[in-house]
Amino acid sequence: MQPIRQIYSDAPSSISIPEELQHTPVEVIIWPLNKTDVSTDIETDDNGWPLGFFEETAGCLVDDPIERAPQGEYEQRLELK
Repeated sequence: MQPIRQIYSDAPSSISIPEELQHTPVEVIIWPLNKTDVSTDIETDDNGWPLGFFEETAGCLVDDPIERAPQGEYEQRLELK
């Protein structure tokens, strides 16, 4: 789900905001925190990768190798001085 963003030229009194922001231009963002949007059931390593990710994906393109396309001819340019 996408966040909801609204810009107010005068901060609304219907939401609790710091006193120094009252009656000033503000942007209010509502960011849904549904459990379906946040994956908390997947264990990760110290770098944030799912456990076993590299073991499961290493070599997955062995039957379909990536080939570099022809690069064409090198353009001759003026020498820098």
